[in-house]
Amino acid sequence: MQQFSIPEWLFIPGFVALWLGICAALGLAGGWHSLAKNFRAVGPAPGERFHFVSGSMGRPLFPVSYGSCLFATVGESGFRLSLFFLFRPFSPPLFIPWSEVEWIESRSLFLFRYVVIRIRNHWPRVLIRGAAGASMQQAYMHSKGAAAGLPPK
Repeated sequence: MQQFSIPEWLFIPGFVALWLGICAALGLAGGWHSLAKNFRAVGPAPGERFHFVSGSMGRPLFPVSYGSCLFATVGESGFRLSLFFLFRPFSPPLFIPWSEVEWIESRSLFLFRYVVIRIRNHWPRVLIRGAAGASMQQAYMHSKGAAAGLPPK
């Protein structure tokens, strides 16, 4: 019986190719790539920063989960999302203005609180857990009040 072996020098290039393929597939499946077509961030955004945030993106039944690898910035004009550098290939940072957010809803599952963000005319839903999600919901409500001419609470 003949034994099949892969040359050792192919391990690192093979691993890198596999990693890049997985990153690209997750970006497509979760909708990050779709959002990047219209909402690619051009630089840093002003606002409150959150590091190593958990969340998910995609369709309700099969979202792509981003456990503690998101970076979020919540500002007056919108929010910015980016991934930890190891997961960033093919998923550039996003900046989504509040004017493009259709609604934000607060939910909880067991002990975890999160917000669901629906972006106007785009299929992926964005779920953000914890303080970052609460800050996004508060900033969104503030922007809606400012747009309607209401005084801040």
